[in-house]
Amino acid sequence: MWRVTLTVAIALLAGCSGFFSAGPTAGDADPVTPAPVPTSSPDVTVTAPTSNGTVDVDRLLDRHGRALSTRSFHRHVEQAGPQNTLDVWVDRERGVQRVRRRFGPISNDVVLANGTVYTNVRDDPDTPYAATPATSNTSLVASPAGVALLRQLLSSTEYRQVDSFQWNGRPVAVLAATDTAETPTTENESNIGRSRLYVDRQGIVRYFEHTEQRPDRPDIDTTVTVTTDTGRVPTPWWLEDSDPYDSGSM
Repeated sequence: MWRVTLTVAIALLAGCSGFFSAGPTAGDADPVTPAPVPTSSPDVTVTAPTSNGTVDVDRLLDRHGRALSTRSFHRHVEQAGPQNTLDVWVDRERGVQRVRRRFGPISNDVVLANGTVYTNVRDDPDTPYAATPATSNTSLVASPAGVALLRQLLSSTEYRQVDSFQWNGRPVAVLAATDTAETPTTENESNIGRSRLYVDRQGIVRYFEHTEQRPDRPDIDTTVTVTTDTGRVPTPWWLEDSDPYDSGSM
């Protein structure tokens, strides 16, 4: 059962972002992302792009990608529980990126900084990382902003704006799938149990949750959280001796 769950997580998380070589089994301890807590406010009004009465997903994702292309951010994805995760950190000002994937006890970790890609080495205790030169267009994931994953999960149904409120101190529009049900209507039909997005005035998808039952494939249970203006990328333990933020390393 564990092997099946691990395979599903790898396919969904890495299928839209690409793989890299193995990293450590013990990662950094991050604080748990708090659950979104909305608050009502009469002054909050945020609208999403629409077409023919439903959300225009192409325009929505284009705005999301463009907004994050100039911002520092942290994107956190959980698939089927907190032990199958993807974290993407981007520091635009200093040109530092980090991508960490966890699949149960297995963790892969890569940092891009100072024209070098640092990859954690798990199977050699005397070599904490491997360093390879980066090019001007090197990226650790195919879609740092997560547009590819969002497009994959949003493609199965239409969405409508159902609310607009204050969330984590920020006005957001709430978008929900129009076709949801507790159980599939037919034996071979996929069923979206819950699919909801919080989108801010800049067009950034701040929070996304999606559950889906699929008869011929493993079910989906995914959440995505995006935080901007994050500043420094957290330096992993295995790169502390070559911290990209140290004056001698920059």
